[in-house]
Amino acid sequence: MLGEKALTSIESFAVLANMLIIGGVGGYFIGYVLRRIVKMLLIGLGIIVFLLASLTFFGTINVNYDGIVTEVANLVNPQQLSVMLQAVSSYLPMITGFALGFLLALGKR
Repeated sequence: MLGEKALTSIESFAVLANMLIIGGVGGYFIGYVLRRIVKMLLIGLGIIVFLLASLTFFGTINVNYDGIVTEVANLVNPQQLSVMLQAVSSYLPMITGFALGFLLALGKR
């Protein structure tokens, strides 16, 4: 880092504001698109769950609930969770802007 000067407070604020704006615009766009798509996905998911529940009720298929619980538990690895938290903390301003934009787009009617 020889030859590089430290960021001043104005430059740091500009970087922070830039991350918030980019995250907010991205979050708004994704929220707007997702709001349109989620309705269709939820209807499809509801139909699939209804069909599977009907097949289970009539005895056509058997559901291995223990296997589902085991697989979900294997998805959460403590080491991977630690790495993900470190990555999230370094991009916290952008994630905050994204979340605010996302929620704003989802709430807009």
